[in-house]
Amino acid sequence: MYQINQNKEDRNLWTKMTKIPRENHLTLNKLNINYFMSKKHISLNPPIVNACGILSYLDVFERLEKMNANFGAWIPKSIGPFEKQGNPNPTIYHNGSVLLNSFALPTHSIQSWIKEFESADLKKPVIGSVWGTKIEDYRDVIKKIDKYVSAWEINVSCPNKEAGEKSLMESMTEKIKEIIMPLREVTQKPIIAKLSPNEDYVAIAKSIVDYVDYIACGNTLGPGLAVDIYSRKPILAGFAGGMSGEAIKPKAMKMVNDVYKIASKEDVKLIAYGGISKWEDILEYAIAGASIFGIGTSLLHKDAGQVAKFVNNMWKDVLKYIEKENISFDEIVGCLDG
Repeated sequence: MYQINQNKEDRNLWTKMTKIPRENHLTLNKLNINYFMSKKHISLNPPIVNACGILSYLDVFERLEKMNANFGAWIPKSIGPFEKQGNPNPTIYHNGSVLLNSFALPTHSIQSWIKEFESADLKKPVIGSVWGTKIEDYRDVIKKIDKYVSAWEINVSCPNKEAGEKSLMESMTEKIKEIIMPLREVTQKPIIAKLSPNEDYVAIAKSIVDYVDYIACGNTLGPGLAVDIYSRKPILAGFAGGMSGEAIKPKAMKMVNDVYKIASKEDVKLIAYGGISKWEDILEYAIAGASIFGIGTSLLHKDAGQVAKFVNNMWKDVLKYIEKENISFDEIVGCLDG
């Protein structure tokens, strides 16, 4: 099993300053709180997940497990504080190298998600993804769903929303601490901050590295636009959409390496998203600094059997490389020279 430095220390979330070294204290003057956190990581075998929004639902994950699809964990569609339809169709445009989507965060009600979790029979851990329009939304979802998941991915970086919709996502640089910090009161699970390549992710990573366990690098770029030359209208009903796929990989790679230089100093691991379509992509992201790898667009147009075969073969080829090079996976992570 590939293990990511699992730390079994208890997480002391809100604590007095007694007997804790001064360098481990972070004083937030605005909140007048002294905060200490020991990092908590999860073990994944293999370190591969589906990108949130692809595959999406627990019954799909169950079918994939029955077909022995070699994912280390599952990430369902982002869960919000209320049921939401999202944009009307068409919501996807795919030209081969890039995918545009304008889903705008559709989701079931929380009660529907609870029913789905309670009826699911999954062997692999589930990482919950949560979005909100205000801080209390994130807290509310986590409190109600927390017992069903092994970690939380905090979605503060979605580039496409319904027309007129406002969100904390729009001011992530200023608000990220205010989003993350209250969540420590409602969950003991590892927290993953999902950052956007559209923002000043270096500044954001520096501001949150002490408060999270993972940083996910590479939500969709954009938004981007596709037009139909005959109707002379946008192809997507939502006008524009977030961009994913192989075309965004170089940008996501640079993001991973930039954030790794910050996160590695604090034992914060990285999840890479963006254009993973072959086994070499996993190794390239690992060399740049990622420890976990999210696959999304390359699973499009594949049935369950094809998804299982695709992912299983990809990881087998990674293991062949490791054996041939006589190197451990941990030695590869962050070894970029130059």
